[in-house]
Amino acid sequence: MLSGKVGKWSRLIGTVALTAAVTVLSLRWIGADFSPLASDASYQKFLSAYELLSENYFQKVSTNRLLEGAIGGMVQSVGDPFSLYMNPGMTARFRELVTSHFQGIGAVLTLQDGNLVIANVMSGSPAQKAGLAPGDVLLQIAGTPTTGMSLEQAVEKIRGPRGTYVSLEVKRGDQKLRMKVMRARLDQMTVYARMLPDRIGYLLITQFSEDTASAFARDLDILEKSGARALIIDLRDDPGGLLQSVARIADDLLPKSKVIVQLQDRSGHREVLRSTGANVHLPMVCLINGDSASAAEILAAALGESLHVPLIGERTYGKGTVQETREFHDGSSIKLTVARWLTPDGQWIHKRGIAPTIAVPTPSYFRLPPLSMNMPRPYTQNANNVEIAVLQRMLLALGFNPGRTDGYFNQETKNALSIFQRQNRLPVNGELNNATAYAINVAMLRLKQREDPQLMAAIGYLEQKLMR
Repeated sequence: MLSGKVGKWSRLIGTVALTAAVTVLSLRWIGADFSPLASDASYQKFLSAYELLSENYFQKVSTNRLLEGAIGGMVQSVGDPFSLYMNPGMTARFRELVTSHFQGIGAVLTLQDGNLVIANVMSGSPAQKAGLAPGDVLLQIAGTPTTGMSLEQAVEKIRGPRGTYVSLEVKRGDQKLRMKVMRARLDQMTVYARMLPDRIGYLLITQFSEDTASAFARDLDILEKSGARALIIDLRDDPGGLLQSVARIADDLLPKSKVIVQLQDRSGHREVLRSTGANVHLPMVCLINGDSASAAEILAAALGESLHVPLIGERTYGKGTVQETREFHDGSSIKLTVARWLTPDGQWIHKRGIAPTIAVPTPSYFRLPPLSMNMPRPYTQNANNVEIAVLQRMLLALGFNPGRTDGYFNQETKNALSIFQRQNRLPVNGELNNATAYAINVAMLRLKQREDPQLMAAIGYLEQKLMR
């Protein structure tokens, strides 16, 4: 996602556009049509279709509903997956995404086998203080059963004004728990920093939101003052974000006057963004993978082409367009592609991505989904499904040989599972139950943190650089 700034002019333009549409249709009823499209056959067909639906559909349909559908259809007709009409609720959620600020309880929900499950709880959040834990199954929200409730509906019901409370009922194992959780303003971190051995500074950027550049500058300053001798910029799994944010971060890293990115509009005119910063005088590498997209690719390309920083990992996603979001007076909006972006060397990476300087593939087990921790009954020998295939691949990655990875629960899989249970002080029965699934998920998370071949390659490269 790469978005431009939403300003007062954008909101004004949206208000005028929507008002004009309603006015034209109103004038149509009295025989007057001053639209510049009045003589266009397609426009006349649109008005005829509107009249047909509003007057002849067997149930009454509001004007607002028909116009909303027309606007959404117009945007969809351009065939661009990154251009989208958003209703007020979607616009509010999108705004939260790009700002990384939202009103809620600090719990991440997921849908597993039709159940709403707590996937993660933010540290220090109201959800954590109330006692919610990963793996809890939501049964009721504010007295309403969650059966048949979508993920979006559940999130909308949980969120609300700060300081108010939402009552929840959850299932944890065989227990049912009720709790009241206070809603609060939550700020999602998008930059994580730490010092690795040999004083190699590590900076992970999860997305480019409003506060990301300030957080990055702060953490970079801390690492430098702590004696960092080299830097790793990790852009893996970063979907992108705000153009202003990535431009400010590139400004902190590149020498003055170096090209950050080029923006090209529909007429072919190019605007070149150049750095004005003071540059970081440290050896550096950048980690990328197939889910590094948009703004993350802008930074990767700027580092690679303008600073000759090695890019380590896998070819990136390949999103080379820029979107602007223009809001209407009712809170709805259109997110519209307005330009393409080019790398400092003038390359358009759309649908092609950026190739790494040093290719290091992501291990296949990194892509495995977590095991369900809300199984109605344990899986035992002779079961055969996708969940068992995931289990077998996890056991293999953890060093326990299941004998096969096709999803059939054979004797060797049972033996491998029994050894895992024994080593992790679980009841040994060779069955996949919720407690064992939780322990395997935790073990996989630790494995990914401990054995990250791309990060190890980055550290190895910088260590050699520092020895010269």
